[in-house]
Amino acid sequence: MTEHIYSTAVTAADYQDAALLCLLWYLFGRASDLTLLCKANLSTGSGDIFFVRFIRVKFSEEQGLSLLPDDDFATCSLLAIALALITQQSPPVALLNQLPEQQLASQSAVTPAIPLLDLIDHPESMAQHATSGDNVKNVNVLPGIHSYVNRVLNRVAATAGVAEKLTSHSFRRGGAQHANGAGMCVQWIFDRGAWNMTATNKAFAYVFNTPAEDHKVGRVLSSHAPERPVHLLSLDTFDVDTQVKIRGVASALFWSSLGLEMPSYNINARVLDTLMAYLLRHYPELKRLNASGPAVQRIESCALEKAITLNELLAWSSHLACNTRTPSTPSITESTHAPATTPDITEHPMFRHQAALIEQLIQVNQKLDTRLAVMEATIYNKQQPAHGTREDSRTDRPAK
Repeated sequence: MTEHIYSTAVTAADYQDAALLCLLWYLFGRASDLTLLCKANLSTGSGDIFFVRFIRVKFSEEQGLSLLPDDDFATCSLLAIALALITQQSPPVALLNQLPEQQLASQSAVTPAIPLLDLIDHPESMAQHATSGDNVKNVNVLPGIHSYVNRVLNRVAATAGVAEKLTSHSFRRGGAQHANGAGMCVQWIFDRGAWNMTATNKAFAYVFNTPAEDHKVGRVLSSHAPERPVHLLSLDTFDVDTQVKIRGVASALFWSSLGLEMPSYNINARVLDTLMAYLLRHYPELKRLNASGPAVQRIESCALEKAITLNELLAWSSHLACNTRTPSTPSITESTHAPATTPDITEHPMFRHQAALIEQLIQVNQKLDTRLAVMEATIYNKQQPAHGTREDSRTDRPAK
């Protein structure tokens, strides 16, 4: 579905919707959780791990999860986030600013995890909860994020060739089944989706579960083997002069998330470099899929503004593709299901990237040939009359 959205995108909201569907798959969360996802909560940690921190609406607790890149550009969460940020038309705090605002009145509900002594010491909270009960019901009646996701799915699923009826809850079940099919521990899947948030389970999860387990689930969701090391692309592989050029283009692309006075409106420099690397890495595929799309047009216009040619963009993309570290272990699909026949090499992400790169280079050469032909014709037409005037001047000379 995300590939279909990329191929038919005509507005900035299309890329926002693609990022919404992609993050629903990776975060195992309710759609309402993404309304509280802020740009400032994106970070990179040690070990080449991209982290996203957000608040689970039902439990009002912040959770940090890892996102890993996918070799396929259509399902790469980092590319989806980058496209959503560069197409923002105003500097918002939220990562996905097209979502309706989530009403948080229901967070004051009494849960079994609240100690009885706290309720006895603060009876006013019970009175406020009792008086606001009717207001909470009225708020929940209003159409919110779940209705928005369902409308997006109804609009995209049929045209993308998805026969199954999808809703806003389908991503949680589908992602869990995908991770469970790889032999992942059920406890790790539950922890990532925050499905066992009782007081006892939270205590045991804090003691026994570590970020390493979450990294394994993140690798499986990104079509990697659980134990396979996945490294983030970095601009550090370029020389210093090239890094300055790329960061100049990035500053123009991410204008709504960089250099603003309020820290909550900005993303940090390391996150910017990572997102820019994946934007360049998958630029040929995006251009091949939809050359007139808003994201592709914006990338090229910002590059032209910084005096960067299309050939340089393609060269940077090829450099990042060549510097992608090849894993020594097979992917999750190869390790769990042995293929009966030889796999089609044309479907490999690296092959698709090189094919898109070659196609763009061919188009560049064709444009250069056209320009050279026009210049040669212009020069020939200028030289021919000048030669004719010389011949006329020689014949008109008087004889001595």
